[in-house]
Amino acid sequence: MVRRTRGFAVLELLIIVGISSVLLGSVIWQVRPFADRLALRAAAGRLVGDLRDAQARALAERNSGRAYGAEFPAGGRGYLIFSQTDGVREILREQRLHPRVRITYARFGGVPSLVMFTGVSLLGAPSGGGTVTFSAGGAVLCVRVQPATGRVRVDDAGCP
Repeated sequence: MVRRTRGFAVLELLIIVGISSVLLGSVIWQVRPFADRLALRAAAGRLVGDLRDAQARALAERNSGRAYGAEFPAGGRGYLIFSQTDGVREILREQRLHPRVRITYARFGGVPSLVMFTGVSLLGAPSGGGTVTFSAGGAVLCVRVQPATGRVRVDDAGCP
């Protein structure tokens, strides 16, 4: 009489679990830099949209006493979107960043951590051109604002 066994032995299951753990660990090790780059792209894209929105609002209003902009407080965990009327600032929204993403550099013209748009210039030029640098893991991305036109772009080369 032939005896047939069904299922796996404990040793076989341990070997399968061990091999699966090694494979899963190597996949996660490879996915982390990809996830960092995705988080950076998302943060940079969000900032570009916020800066373009601030510029568009300023141009639509054409009010010399009112400005829209973004401020980058120390700590690098997020930024503030604000409107300013006759020197009085109102925070419109606080944008928190992904936990792995940090702002490591923010400088615009003479003001280190602030960019504003007013409707005074024809193209909606900012208070000063500058750069915001995001980093996550070993990856870095910059958002650059051109001083004369206010054009906003994302760059991955030459970031401070």
